[in-house]
Amino acid sequence: MNESGAKRAVGAAVAVVAALGLMTGCGSDSGDGKADGAKQSGGAEQGDKAAASTAPAGKPLSESALAKAALTNGEVKGLEVQKMTDKEVDEGGSAKSQKAQCQPLAALMGTRYDPAPRASVHRAYATDLTKARVGGTGLIRISSYGPGDAERTVKDLREAVTACQGGFPAEDGSGEKADVKKVTSLDAPKAGDEAVAFSLHDAGKEKAVIKFTVVRTGAQVTVFFGVNIADPTKSEIPAELVSAQVAKVEKATRGAAS
Repeated sequence: MNESGAKRAVGAAVAVVAALGLMTGCGSDSGDGKADGAKQSGGAEQGDKAAASTAPAGKPLSESALAKAALTNGEVKGLEVQKMTDKEVDEGGSAKSQKAQCQPLAALMGTRYDPAPRASVHRAYATDLTKARVGGTGLIRISSYGPGDAERTVKDLREAVTACQGGFPAEDGSGEKADVKKVTSLDAPKAGDEAVAFSLHDAGKEKAVIKFTVVRTGAQVTVFFGVNIADPTKSEIPAELVSAQVAKVEKATRGAAS
């Protein structure tokens, strides 16, 4: 597929994701941070998790540094990566849950997070691209946080996954009903300083399963989500995508600390 065709395909994939109410926004590449706001891999010890979550976060990256750390098209074989426009990012609005303990998860369906990051960049990706179809698609958000906020973000998500396994009522950023039927904890990759992975099962007619992987690297938090366009019940986040993106964020974080 040529470059223009790939861009159209990724754009179509983003449109489908947006239609499902799953734009994980949080601001735009302007870096103002105003709109942006775990479980370790199977068998990890509780003590290891605690040590990771209390490790010093280090220096938050600037918006321009985050942009340089973001994947570009062609870096991961079989994946098309595209920068999201401000309009695509900002359409999410403020998603809410009536259950306070589930708000960190509900917020992933909108564009307002607590705590708010200092800066964020966003990329859309798509797999199995052909002229006839798009397979999996999703978004990547890389954000930098002030002191303690990156750790709090992962902690809040981990606690919400445990507390909200039975699902929760929610509204997406446009005020539309976006109830979650159940939340499933998944094995997170051994990446960054700590990570959490889970899936949200849509209670609507699409019955989509949206998978999330969240990795903290110092003061940076990288959020991945994936949904399968052809079969929304069989969503995945490519492991090679997570590995490549986290490696770039780790390199940028080390460079900022040196």
